Amino acid sequence: MFKERAIVFIDGNNLYNGLKACYGIDRLELGGFCKHIIKDRLLMGIYYADANFLQNRGKENYNKQQEYFADIKRLKNLRFLKGYYNSKTNPPTEKLADVFLATNMVDLCHRAQFDIAYLVSGDSDYIPAVDIVIREGKKVMNVYFDNNTRNSYNLRSHCQGRFKNITATIAFQYKWTQNTNPEPCGSGDSTSIGSPV
Repeated sequence: MFKERAIVFIDGNNLYNGLKACYGIDRLELGGFCKHIIKDRLLMGIYYADANFLQNRGKENYNKQQEYFADIKRLKNLRFLKGYYNSKTNPPTEKLADVFLATNMVDLCHRAQFDIAYLVSGDSDYIPAVDIVIREGKKVMNVYFDNNTRNSYNLRSHCQGRFKNITATIAFQYKWTQNTNPEPCGSGDSTSIGSPV
């Protein structure tokens, strides 16, 4: 039986801010979460884009983030796409992470690496990439929140009606907690940016 191939593209900072605003939690256990959202499709990979917090703006938050990054880098087929924060702006602004995610989604589409992309973000900056992927005959499922606090109305309107809501039930079911020990089953090597899944 044919199974659609899925790749999950996660805007880490966008997801982090949405979780905090909507449910008061900050991160998800990505292995279980990704399997949940793709259902019976074949998970080909997870592309996760984020940037290190600036240590001088909060050591505790930085340390917790680094522990989380270490955890998710153990996941099979996860590619970590590393951006950075521009400390010259006030407040500091994240750079490159969303560009890495968008360009990888388009590149992998052109190389026929997936049938459906799951885009976990509410950022309308991804619209041009989504439009290209759909034009090439692939599907895009937008995964985000659906309330007045955080939503993806502009982005999801380009996904041909494909949308999955991150409800409170889902968020708390897959809430990440510190000192978890996921089974090491992949390198998560950040040097593999842009490599085939």
